[in-house]
Amino acid sequence: MTVNWEKLAEQTEGMYVSADFEKAGYRLMVQQVLYASDRFSRGSYHLVVRYFPAYREAFSNFGMEIQHNPHHSYVVAIPNHNVAEKMLMEETRLALVLRRLYDDRMQLAEISDGEAVISLEELERAYKEWLSRDLPERSALRELVNALKRYGLLKVPEAEDGQPFKIVIRPGIVELLGETALHQLAAHAPELEEVIDHETA
Repeated sequence: MTVNWEKLAEQTEGMYVSADFEKAGYRLMVQQVLYASDRFSRGSYHLVVRYFPAYREAFSNFGMEIQHNPHHSYVVAIPNHNVAEKMLMEETRLALVLRRLYDDRMQLAEISDGEAVISLEELERAYKEWLSRDLPERSALRELVNALKRYGLLKVPEAEDGQPFKIVIRPGIVELLGETALHQLAAHAPELEEVIDHETA
């Protein structure tokens, strides 16, 4: 069933027009995660949350499920199709290491506002230990990090300690790389099974 945004906008008595609903849905589709803490996503986040049933219905037409995490104030759109088809192998490796680092921080209660700050040194050690390979060179790493940033998995503020940048893993990684997605990635990349098994244990 198609959602009638024009009719929904009329019910808001001038507060919103149909284009507002469409823009919020498009932003969620493209970014996959909308965080209330992000200045450019805040308005779309609140609109999606307020009219969640309509957006859930609209996204189901594209084979996607949306979930709302009120505790950390974000909305995530999760494709029902195989997540492994979307990510490059290099992105997959980095994403899985970041997911495991996030889980470790959660267990140690070293999470602030749902986010985990990771230094490049920590990432290098984990990448080497869990994947038995060196972390990509800085320029290639920056490209991979920017790709994962577009998926809503992390943000990359400039570091103030002499590092080129630092990585902040965002809470949406738990849904975007949930158990189903991890099993899909295991089938896509058998070499990563050890890391994936740790996360699904």
